[in-house]
Amino acid sequence: MERAGPDEGIHIDDHTVKGEGSMGKRDSVVNDILSGIRSGDLVENDKLPSERELALRLGVSRVLLREAVVALETLGVVESRERLGIFVREPDLSSVTESLRVMPFWSDRFVPQLMEMRLIIDVHACELAALRRTEKQLEQLRGYFKAFSEASVASIEDAKVSARYEFLIHMLIVEAAHNDILARVYEGLMSLMEKNNEYLHASLTRDMSWENRLIEHHEGILRAIEAQDPEGAARWMRTHLVESRDNYQRILEGRELPFIRPGFPGREA
Repeated sequence: MERAGPDEGIHIDDHTVKGEGSMGKRDSVVNDILSGIRSGDLVENDKLPSERELALRLGVSRVLLREAVVALETLGVVESRERLGIFVREPDLSSVTESLRVMPFWSDRFVPQLMEMRLIIDVHACELAALRRTEKQLEQLRGYFKAFSEASVASIEDAKVSARYEFLIHMLIVEAAHNDILARVYEGLMSLMEKNNEYLHASLTRDMSWENRLIEHHEGILRAIEAQDPEGAARWMRTHLVESRDNYQRILEGRELPFIRPGFPGREA
């Protein structure tokens, strides 16, 4: 992702709202690398070409290539060995491309474990954002919250759009933390985060009462960041993630949600 200065961090623009931009480009590079690994065109003795050569062959920047490699490392497909290069870890890649689209369905443990990780990352990022956010970032955050709070979740497709704005709020909070290492870790996990967020959002908004609670969570986060209240920001973020995790656990355990929204499917057996 392009970085033009210390205040920009993770780049967000109108294309990002529509699901385009850097994440779409990165996923395209990921798929190109997977295809090259599967065909053998990019692999010699289980090793990929050097970063410089691979970027040239794929016609992408080295920054974008690094993001794709981090995503593949997260999936367990490749591993970077210091001074040696990038090596393929998984001999069978037949289902990896599909996994990029259905990551949240890997196992019933996936979502709870990712939520545990987000409790570590997002809560502290929210604290830092309350202390370090710029006025420009605050204005962006207000805009994303407005779009999120006004978005309909009347259908599954509507819920996906709403989930996209929610994800952008979380992304912007990490950017506003102004911690390069934290941003780098988040970038490497963004594909997982976004797909998980979309799935979780669609699952939980079947509960008609959850929509209002979700807006309340993010309004609390926004107000705390506006007030530069790190404790309040962290408290609201923790509440949001814990309640999301607990409600999802109810779905896994087959317990009924209080008010199922018409038109949303129930949990499949």
